[in-house]
Amino acid sequence: MIQDLLVHTGDPKTGTSSIQSVLNAGAWRCSTAQLVPQQHLNNAPLANALKADADPALVEAQFGSLRDWFSSRDGGTGVISTEFLARRSPHRLREVLADYFPGLPVRTISYVRPHASRAVSAYGQRLKTGTFDGSLPDFCRFITTVPTLYYAKRFPAWREVFGSGMILRPFVRSALREGDAVSDFLSHALGTGDFELLPLDTVNEALSVAELSGLRLVQQVLRGREVTDHHRLALGGALQRKLSAVPGRRGEKPVLDQASASRLLTAFQADAQALDSQFFGKSVLEEELLRSHGSASRTGQDFSPEAHFLPRQRIRLDKAAARIASLIRKMPKAWRQEYQVSVSQRDPQDIEDRSLAQRRNAKAVWETLDEIAAILAQPKAA
Repeated sequence: MIQDLLVHTGDPKTGTSSIQSVLNAGAWRCSTAQLVPQQHLNNAPLANALKADADPALVEAQFGSLRDWFSSRDGGTGVISTEFLARRSPHRLREVLADYFPGLPVRTISYVRPHASRAVSAYGQRLKTGTFDGSLPDFCRFITTVPTLYYAKRFPAWREVFGSGMILRPFVRSALREGDAVSDFLSHALGTGDFELLPLDTVNEALSVAELSGLRLVQQVLRGREVTDHHRLALGGALQRKLSAVPGRRGEKPVLDQASASRLLTAFQADAQALDSQFFGKSVLEEELLRSHGSASRTGQDFSPEAHFLPRQRIRLDKAAARIASLIRKMPKAWRQEYQVSVSQRDPQDIEDRSLAQRRNAKAVWETLDEIAAILAQPKAA
């Protein structure tokens, strides 16, 4: 059995994909401490089991299998990681952990990204997954109306539940060990800086304005053809992974315009001050918020597909997205279950249908995604 448990709760857009990839691949060496990561890359289903209305059978399936996995290991620190825990109640998490791991010491670790940087990153994520289709200024107005970036109302609840076992780290390069979230995470997880990180391919590299504008078009087509949210989320993730693997990519990255930066400063400065006071003892998030305001662009960026892709490219993207929608409509599980296996969200043996028709359908989706990625990687301005 593991000797203690570390729960990594995100936040989203704080290097979680890189941390999870290193854990999943075992891409570190340490002679003085042992980590026992969860079986899958991102334990999103575990977070679903913590919803207020979760079926008790789901709770048992997720936490029971996790208990069996950690029980089969000989010592070390067990590690659970999913950024979706950021949306769950720490009280509920503690309650379930006490049921399945009675008496086991538990720590949590979270990373908090400065408000303005998180807003820009979240906008790109929303365009990529098709869950927002407005402008960056529109998104900045929206983000001030929801709880996401009001950190000082959220993180203290985790400290209240887990006490000194709750670790909060600022996702600011100058504050991270070696300026890197993965190195910082491992130093806390292992309890030592005496370890070696092994080489691993970059994942979820930030997309350019042009790439996001093309993804916006793809998602508009998918949404118009009623492709489900969970499929569009997976398709956006798959395209980002494919683009991250393209060598020599270039292009302007999303940045704040002055009006949006002013809006975020007004909305979140008090929150930044409160969290700095409660957790860091100095100005960290507020300093970053002020810096973002001071460096904002005088003009906004154009995320319209027309600004970055030729008419013939847009026609090809439209047709490719429509083809994917048709393939998924015919066989909803075929491609998505292969995608989940490819990102270690499920085991290959869990695939329910391996028929030739299912494999051909999934192959056609993968090939069409390759076609889309090739277009996105070569906008007209490239």
